Formats: sequence, C-alpha cells, structure tokens
Amino acid sequence: MEHFTIKKIADELGADAFGDLDLVISAVNSPSKAGLGELALAMDPSYENDLISSTANAAIIWSGADWKSLGLIAGIIAPRSRYTLSGVTHLFEKKPVIKNGIHPSAIISESAILGENISVGAFVIIGENVKIGNNVRILSHSSIAEYATIDDNALLYSGVRIGARVQIGSNFICQSNTVIGVDGFSYVTPKPGAVEEAKKTGKITSDSRTDSFERINSLGSVIIGDNVEIGANSAIDRGTIENTSIGNGSKLDNLVHIGHNVSVGSTCLICGQVGIAGSSIIGDRVVLGGQVGIADHITVGSDVIIAGKSGVSSNVPSGRVMMGNPAMRMDLNIESYKSIRRLPRILAKISKIEEFISKNNKLK
Repeated sequence: MEHFTIKKIADELGADAFGDLDLVISAVNSPSKAGLGELALAMDPSYENDLISSTANAAIIWSGADWKSLGLIAGIIAPRSRYTLSGVTHLFEKKPVIKNGIHPSAIISESAILGENISVGAFVIIGENVKIGNNVRILSHSSIAEYATIDDNALLYSGVRIGARVQIGSNFICQSNTVIGVDGFSYVTPKPGAVEEAKKTGKITSDSRTDSFERINSLGSVIIGDNVEIGANSAIDRGTIENTSIGNGSKLDNLVHIGHNVSVGSTCLICGQVGIAGSSIIGDRVVLGGQVGIADHITVGSDVIIAGKSGVSSNVPSGRVMMGNPAMRMDLNIESYKSIRRLPRILAKISKIEEFISKNNKLK
C-alpha cells in the first residue's frame, strides 16, 4: 500500500498545505469515516460537521476553512474540489495487478506484432496481423481480431472484444465486456417498406408490407484517437463503408451505444445509456447526459451540452444547451414545462368562465 506525506500529496496536486507536512497518509476516506492516518475528503463546507465528529486529524478542506477549529493537525486546501479529487484518486489508485509477460493460456497468432513490456492475461486471443504497442496491458478473456492495431500504454480490462481492422490510439482504457467493431444495425426491404411509407405519407397500408429484411453488411471499421476511455458493456458499431470514429480525449460511460458511421469529435463526454444512431456527427467538446438519444443522420455542433433523457431529432447548432424531448434550447424547454404546469389552473379558469357565460345566457 502506498504511503505519502502531506507535503508529497500537496506537491503532486499543486495545492497549498498546512500544519505537520511530514504527517504520513496511508489512504483517503469520506469525512464521516476517516480515521487517524487517513486523509478526509472534506472539500466543501457541507462536510464540516462530519469532519468534526470523526477521528481524522488530516483532511483536504475548502478555501477559507479554519483547520484548527476542525481538529486537524495537517491538511491541504482545495480551491477546486472535484479537480483536486481527480488528482487524489490518481495518487491513491489501486491499479489492477497484472504480471508482465504472456500467460501460457493466451493464443497469439504468429503474424501478430507485440511491443515491449506487454502484459497478456489468461485466455486472451490475439488474431492475425494484429499490431500492439509498448506497455499495453490486456486482461483475461479479451480478444483482438485480425488486422486491429492498438498503440502504446493501453489498458483493456477482462472480456473486451476488439473487432477486425479497428485502430486505437495511445493511452486507451476500456472497461470490461465492451465490444468495439461489431456489425452495424442496417437492413433494407426489397421494396419500399412501412417505415418509408410512414415517413412519406404518415400512414401504413398493405402496399408497404414486406416479408423479409436484407442485411447491409458493414465493410468499414472503427477509428479511435488518443487518450480515449470507454466504460463497461458499451458497443461501438463499425461503419458501413466509411469508418465509425471517436476523437482524441473523448470519454464514454458504461452502456453507451455508438451506431455505424457515427463520428464523435474530440474531448466529448458521453454519459451512461446514451444511444447515437447511425451516420450522426457529434462535434468537439460535446456533453451528452445520461439516456440522451440522438436520431440518425443528425449533426450536433461543437461545445454543445444536452441534458439527460433528451431526445434529439433535428440538428443542433454549436454552443447550445439543449433539454427535453424533443430537445430544444434549455430556456425554451423550461418555459414550456412551466406552461404545462399552469395548464390545470388555466383549464379551471376556463371552466368557470364557461359556467358564468352559460348562466348569463339562461337569464336572458
């Protein structure tokens, strides 16, 4: 287990420290549960009572806090709490234990090219003509199909599936059971079907009935940039003709689905259960909240934030904050919601007006 002095932690975080800078810290904990030798993460005034009631004698505290009155002998000031938390978690991260070398049960094609200092876990399968860079760690039961490439410093957790011809940049992290490079969901009917008729006329008739769907195979693959992270149980379809792509620095949560031919820009944040349908384009620095749905062939500009559970069915210009289903500008959505909340009162007033008019008409 790693141990750090208060000074070492502060230096790593680029933060100011106070008190006994040589105090040794073995772990971090919540303010209410932290004990001696642990660093309480009390980075907001709301944690004050929890910190006072605990046995912790060291903490990361908010700017302006009186550390002596909190019962501390040492600690660190956090000017930006969540950013500080990021640094702390990197410092105290419990990294997976992975032995260097190749496990005897791994199956690796003779044509595969492996870099230096590589770790390959039990029951891993690496296909023909795969290229893997230096310092790559692949945990058990993962598979990498033919002609895929993975650059330096990647970490693949157990059960990851990398499809054929997928290209992945450096510093890639992929959580368990994610599949990259699966066949896209793309089918066509021999003659114009019900969906096409409904889009055109708003109706469904017997003329558009069909007995079968023909698959459109996915001939493209997936291109992933540098410093990309993908959560567990996500699925990324390969392109039909052109490649599906994810830009540098983008982060995908668990249970995200990226459809065929989708282009995701750089430094995007895509939260859990987001679905992006085929051939949509997502710009740079876009944030998609949980359960956001993007329809097919939609373009979302750069620097866009779309709130959770929103449904996007039309193009979104750059710089917009969107909300609702169908998604609209956040301020308009809030006004619409307020109007809906007012409807019962408005209807009650209309009912009274109708009753008043009806009585007056009877008196005439």
